[in-house]
Amino acid sequence: MSRVEVSNLVKSFGSVRAVDEVSFVVPEGGITTMLGPSGCGKTTILRCIAGLETASAGDIVIGSRSVSSGGRDIVPVEARNLGMVFQSYAIWPHMTIARNVAYGLRVRRKPREEIERRVRSALALVRLSDYAERYPGQLSGGQMQRVVLARAFAYDPELLLLDEPLANLDAHLREEMRQELKRIQRETGMTMIAVTHDQSEALALSDQIMVMSDGKVLQRGRPDEIFRRPGTAQVARFLGATNVLSARRVDGQLKIDGLGAVPGAADQVGAAIAAQVLFRPSDVSVRPASVAGGWPGEIVFSQYLGREVQYLIRCGGREVTAEVPSQNDVFPEGAAVSLQVAPGALFVYPEAA
Repeated sequence: MSRVEVSNLVKSFGSVRAVDEVSFVVPEGGITTMLGPSGCGKTTILRCIAGLETASAGDIVIGSRSVSSGGRDIVPVEARNLGMVFQSYAIWPHMTIARNVAYGLRVRRKPREEIERRVRSALALVRLSDYAERYPGQLSGGQMQRVVLARAFAYDPELLLLDEPLANLDAHLREEMRQELKRIQRETGMTMIAVTHDQSEALALSDQIMVMSDGKVLQRGRPDEIFRRPGTAQVARFLGATNVLSARRVDGQLKIDGLGAVPGAADQVGAAIAAQVLFRPSDVSVRPASVAGGWPGEIVFSQYLGREVQYLIRCGGREVTAEVPSQNDVFPEGAAVSLQVAPGALFVYPEAA
């Protein structure tokens, strides 16, 4: 297990700063996930930790060793004792699963008995012991992903880096592999750092999440903390609060034009005159228009998604998305409805100047 400390990390490509003065600590023995859109710098940070990119400035410490300092790599990639899982499987198709897992150990000229022991142990860890003599073409996508993990574990690394490791899997296999990764981490106690753009994956997998944008860390904390209390409108949007309404201060209250005051919202934005009110589609209740106390709206479009129905609703001159359980009343397009959002589900932030 290794603690990782990154201090004032900068990585520039020409005039573009892909990573901009980033600092964070990854506690040992857990899974930390960097979450953000493509191009936000998360994979670049991972590659700097691995030594595949040289930082322009800043320091990286893994365990008790400084591996990069002041824009200079001190420890080469092969001496950092890291495992890395890429989005691409990169499995040799002409080799058995056991030989794929053993390949890196053979390159390092490990003794034969040690190679066999490590391969057996790694395959057992990912529950592929019975597949050792099969070839990659005989495996499913989820099984091939396990081979990649086994190959990484065979090195006995002190830190495992995961770059969008589940991106190539379908929804069912992604859920299965999330559970497997978490099980393996708990069994081994290994420190893992993962990169993803999938908020569900980050929430399910992580002990700590870092939400990133434009080369910076916007917020860091436990999954439940970040989901319940996003620190900025940008973080809230990325964590599913896709409904955004504008409000203005009127007579000491924040009011949404055409919809009225937002209870308690004025206290959340200090002296700001304008604010953004954000909420998740899953936090919207859609009731018949006769139900009092809600925002009046009209169903513009609906999609039946099995467990839920997704509505696009015209509300106060804007469009709001709602996702409600499918066992509730299903409203036809054009129906007048009443929208209700619990005050605790509203995120309110000062409008950017």
